[in-house]
Amino acid sequence: MSKGKIKAPEDGLVFPPDPKRPGERGSTFGNKGAWAAAIGAISPADAEKIQKEKDWRNNYTKYIIKQVEESARSPQKAIAVAKGGLDYCYNNFEFVREGKVSTLQQALDTYTTPIFKTGFIKGTGEKPKGGYVLKVPYKGKELSGDALLAQLDRWYSYGTIEKTARDYIAEVVKNQQWLDLSDKYFCLLGAGSAMGPFLTLMALGANIIAIDLNRAPIWKRLISVARNSPGTITFPLLGDQDKMSDEELFEKAGCNLFTQTPEIRTWVLSVYPDKHITVGAYAYLDGELHVKVSLAMDAIIRDMTTKRKAGAAYLCTPTDVHVITSDAAKAERDNYSSFGVATLFKYLPGMPPNFRKPVKTDDGKKEINYVNGIVDRQGPNYALAKRIQHWRAMVARTEGSIVSSNIAPSTSTASVTHNRLFAWAYGGMHHFKPMEVFAPETSNAVMAALLINDVRNPNSVAHPSVTLDNPLELFREGSFHGGVWRTAFPVNAIGTPSAIVYLATQPAVIAGLGVWAAWIGFLVVTAPK
Repeated sequence: MSKGKIKAPEDGLVFPPDPKRPGERGSTFGNKGAWAAAIGAISPADAEKIQKEKDWRNNYTKYIIKQVEESARSPQKAIAVAKGGLDYCYNNFEFVREGKVSTLQQALDTYTTPIFKTGFIKGTGEKPKGGYVLKVPYKGKELSGDALLAQLDRWYSYGTIEKTARDYIAEVVKNQQWLDLSDKYFCLLGAGSAMGPFLTLMALGANIIAIDLNRAPIWKRLISVARNSPGTITFPLLGDQDKMSDEELFEKAGCNLFTQTPEIRTWVLSVYPDKHITVGAYAYLDGELHVKVSLAMDAIIRDMTTKRKAGAAYLCTPTDVHVITSDAAKAERDNYSSFGVATLFKYLPGMPPNFRKPVKTDDGKKEINYVNGIVDRQGPNYALAKRIQHWRAMVARTEGSIVSSNIAPSTSTASVTHNRLFAWAYGGMHHFKPMEVFAPETSNAVMAALLINDVRNPNSVAHPSVTLDNPLELFREGSFHGGVWRTAFPVNAIGTPSAIVYLATQPAVIAGLGVWAAWIGFLVVTAPK
């Protein structure tokens, strides 16, 4: 018998089978298929190019750029591309249960019987007597009021955030009453995510519908936070809560987005039918799992936005292809021309300028600037997982839902910095103006503030009543990109130089180089003449 690893039987949401590799579901086939179907909605020739691409892992970026370029030409093309990609996913990704295989859409139509009961905890925390205050932890300080407004101005002036991000967060600072979220309901898919707003929303008295994996330690933490907060938490539960001890409650709470997608969708649709709910996609995993969890979350958001006109919320990544402002495009050129540490790398191979030729709209009335922020190392599955969210955000907003989809900065979460190369690169990126990598607590606070603005402020771009020339502009406004849109070089190009600069400035490295230099000098001096 072979000692090789026996592949476990598949269950739940899975990639489409690859017809060229019978019995296998490699992610490349489904990944290419989704992108091809998206661009194929407006350009069959470009879809064919994707299908014929032999080195998808190394060449996928150019096809994503092409898709954004074509989508930018008209709002009709942008929505056609989005719907084409989403339709492919529902009709080609599959769902396996007890050996029965169906498409994801067929599974959602078939497995509608409720299996979850509802757990509920009302926190005992009290609202502060003076009301809630927006506080942003930053470099050892807790900024609020005028100090926070001043820091927002500094970030914007330096180029780390866009003007609308500054303005939106400032609106939350100035409208303190917005921070009382006791009248708001948020369904958090991946409630325990490191980048999610769970802690902030609970501290502000929000009503949280929490979806996370059915693991006791996760629910012990979430429920403990809820009990000590002024908010409430509602969650799927296997069994009757009034008959459970705490230990049983933690064990029976939660669900599995991969294997119970249809039933989670059914349960979420049933809770608080008379309330407007904002459904946020916050679960994150590596590789092909990220695509699957993104699609599972989309199934819930799709039906909530279409059947209950719920809102949707996302954390966009700056490491993607985005439409940007003309100010950001000018800043790219200015930073490329200015003198600084980054100038030393300008003449090295593999260091192209960040700015790109604008796209002309089909009506000839506008030129659309965009940036390629993709980091190749993150891979095509990461790109597709995030693009599924873009596609849904555009479609849902066009169909009348409030959609909060702001870009979050690069953040030093444990899931990123456990990779030493990424940690080194993050350590040196600030040398490339106006790049800044933020601590998780800072990112959590500013992104929660942007979410609050989106659900409270009728002038926010999240509201479909605010006119956009193209749905892609949803991701342009309120961007807290951390400098990716304005730096001289593409973020994909500055990773290695950032790591080199970081290591070169570390005392231990400098000392080590000094020892080696001294040793080499000694050998040279003492060498036989």
